Amino acid sequence: MCMYVCNVCNACVHGVCCPQDVLMQVVGILLKCKLLTCDAKDIKPDSVLSLFLGYRNKKTRININVPMKTEQKAEAESTQKNVEDDRKILIQASIVRIAKMRRAIGHQQLLGEVLNQLSSRFKARVPIIKQCIDVLIEKEYLRRDEQKKDMYFYLA
Repeated sequence: MCMYVCNVCNACVHGVCCPQDVLMQVVGILLKCKLLTCDAKDIKPDSVLSLFLGYRNKKTRININVPMKTEQKAEAESTQKNVEDDRKILIQASIVRIAKMRRAIGHQQLLGEVLNQLSSRFKARVPIIKQCIDVLIEKEYLRRDEQKKDMYFYLA
């Protein structure tokens, strides 16, 4: 009951004109719903596929966009990481601007001014601001007071 046998690598990639990895994901979904059959358990570029003509299903549609959703998820994660990195740089720049203006500033006042300055761009979280202060202390832009641990001095 099977016909239309083809080799994944040669016929499909050239006939469909899409990248091989995307094609393999779509073929994997079609194999999972049993619309296609494969000669081996794992799909490889040289696997032989055949169309199962006895296919019956109550659903009239098969969603083949599932692999694309996983790619979008990975892309969204990388975008989120880039946004977080950019925000940390903005927070550090804001801290340096404020510290340069004041020369000496208390912790709560610094947090308040950073939150106020960045409120037009995004809502900065306090733990991230604290991490950025620590990074600037390590980079020797800021220094903590020896007696009062909640005071910062601008160095650079």
